[in-house]
Amino acid sequence: MTDDADLAAYGTEKGHKAALLEDVAGLPEKSNCVVLLQHNLVSRDIRRKFRGMGALVVPIRAFEGTPELARYTLDKVIETDYGKACELNRYWTRSIERESGDIVFDAGLGPGAPGDGDDRPRTHLVCRLADKLSANTWLTPEITVDKWVSVGAYCELSITAPSTADWTGAFSLDGTAVCAGVLVAQDSRCTDDGEARIQQARALRDEMAACGEPVVLRLKEGVLTSCTAGDQDFTERVKQATNPKYDLHALELGIGTNLELMPRVDWRLNSQMNEGAGPVHIGFGEGITGAHMDFIVAEGGHEFSKAG
Repeated sequence: MTDDADLAAYGTEKGHKAALLEDVAGLPEKSNCVVLLQHNLVSRDIRRKFRGMGALVVPIRAFEGTPELARYTLDKVIETDYGKACELNRYWTRSIERESGDIVFDAGLGPGAPGDGDDRPRTHLVCRLADKLSANTWLTPEITVDKWVSVGAYCELSITAPSTADWTGAFSLDGTAVCAGVLVAQDSRCTDDGEARIQQARALRDEMAACGEPVVLRLKEGVLTSCTAGDQDFTERVKQATNPKYDLHALELGIGTNLELMPRVDWRLNSQMNEGAGPVHIGFGEGITGAHMDFIVAEGGHEFSKAG
């Protein structure tokens, strides 16, 4: 199901049944469907249309609703191995419950690790989780009747604060992240000031992508101290675009679980399907009063340090 006729036609070309959002009433009772929103943000009215059904929602418009992005996103939705992603979601859920040490993300722990003679910046992040946090993910490939599940819940375990009263209280990050991709997203509750900042963030993201260089983040106690790509410094502009009141404090730690998608990702594109393809991403801003910007690390692995 989609709100764009051309995207519906593209889905049909790919061998799938496709219909327009306006025709949802004609679906059989208890249908399962993928809802691709190219022109609309998620809303209660749209959700009501799918009562009595199981829906996997793909909020294309929340990132970028161009035809190119819509087709790319649909391709990645089709290519995703949801069973393997859920296996990793269950692994991370168990590990965070059981492990008491910090989580270390490091370029040297994954395939294709840089050699000793490589003096370029490399990812090394130490993450300490708080006792109280919110972790959002989806654990089984099935979507039952009356369930509305975002595709992001399959592709990552998202760690945020449990309450908006303490946006910065879920985790602390220290170290360096070398990022292959940057995403910009907005929430359906976006304010007028937030919309202006999101437009700034989209222009900023395009500049970063055009650099042809990885974006290097440096963090201390969860706060971004620098954001650079090549010889350009984007730190202050990230602060303004994500709302200065957060003072560059990371609000989301996203652990990617759609890693099977990695070889087929185009990191230049602003598609939600990219964020779970790397082992970790860091989010700034909430998408309401300013942009939500995700910085995606594409290489490396993880380990849990020994407590104490």
